Amino acid sequence: MKNYFQLVRAPNLFTAATNVFTGCAAASLSPPPPATVALLALSSACLYAGGVALNDWCDLDVDRVERPKRPLPSGQIAARTAVTLAVALLAAGVALASVVGAMAALTASAIVLLVVTYNFGLKSVHIVGPLNMGACRFGNVLLGACAAPAASMRALPFAAFMMAWVVAISLISAREAASPRCQTIVKTMVLAIPLLDGVFVGMLTTPWLGVAVAAFALPAWLTARRLYVT
Repeated sequence: MKNYFQLVRAPNLFTAATNVFTGCAAASLSPPPPATVALLALSSACLYAGGVALNDWCDLDVDRVERPKRPLPSGQIAARTAVTLAVALLAAGVALASVVGAMAALTASAIVLLVVTYNFGLKSVHIVGPLNMGACRFGNVLLGACAAPAASMRALPFAAFMMAWVVAISLISAREAASPRCQTIVKTMVLAIPLLDGVFVGMLTTPWLGVAVAAFALPAWLTARRLYVT
């Protein structure tokens, strides 16, 4: 099971969920139904997990040289299994979002499109690749805003900030294979996302809700001690 947690970058799933909480808080004048928030958070986690599993499948040849101990190049998980899991998770993400509504389904579908274009072409394009990666996080925050579609545009500033944050992470990560320092910076920036979302939610709602969201950093950091983040 650990290999599958490695494949989907389990620590990062907490950061995907907190992005959704920020979007919900920004768009909702009153607390949305807990079931709606839960569905959107689960959708986000599935989309993220499917995206990184697809990324590892696409990067298999590179990882055989640079990261030979990872689940796919080491043979712990078959390539066919990984791509099947990726497709299933991406489909599940869209399906869960569709339960919330048409806008959520459309947003989740747009994220899937961004994931596919990144992995099958734009990843290696200078600047464009990081922008594509950032756009995925932009969409992730807007996915949370679909809890209140009529006011979803209120989440745009927070989505833009998160996009810029992830673009910076992506630019730095281009050097992480050859630089332990870059690896540390990238890991820290990724795992700091729940803290940032906690600040945003605290500003938008109540300090206690902000603390609750920021607390997602704890399981993210704890699981990151044993599992890959990037």
